[in-house]
Amino acid sequence: MVEPRSITYRSDRWLTDSRVYNLIWMGRWLERADNIARVVNTFARMAVENGSDMLTLQESLGNAAAIRGIGIDDPSQSLVMLLKQHEASSIYHSLATARSNATHVGTVELIRAMSEAVLTLEDDAAMPDTPLNALLLTNEVLERLNAVYKIIDDNWFHQEALSEEEMYRRFVQQQQ
Repeated sequence: MVEPRSITYRSDRWLTDSRVYNLIWMGRWLERADNIARVVNTFARMAVENGSDMLTLQESLGNAAAIRGIGIDDPSQSLVMLLKQHEASSIYHSLATARSNATHVGTVELIRAMSEAVLTLEDDAAMPDTPLNALLLTNEVLERLNAVYKIIDDNWFHQEALSEEEMYRRFVQQQQ
């Protein structure tokens, strides 16, 4: 039987190609969700500060989406498309796909945190009808994403820097 190509991340654990694949895609989808949420949040904040109406926000978001290559046919639907309905470029789709990848590599806490972010957008009644509500919703999504990032940091990254001896030991271990 052929062993799958893999790399070690601890002496007793292996990180296989499929796990690496899921980690990479989880990260890419999280990054996409975060990017879209920040764009919507920024435009909603500007609309609130300028006293703009929902139509102005929708048109601004339609233009921002077009610049990023996201095709939205009806500008009056740009907010709901970016939040939930666009099949490849909505925050909802990106988070749901990241959660799917996380089920293969993540901890229960990570999957739970991602699910909470997805549930924030799942309720159709929660879809904003004013720029202020759009701002509040994206603030909540971004807070939930920060919770996801904190779990990733706490579970997968060391808080303290490795010594030179430890870095060398790990390097030698991977060469064997």
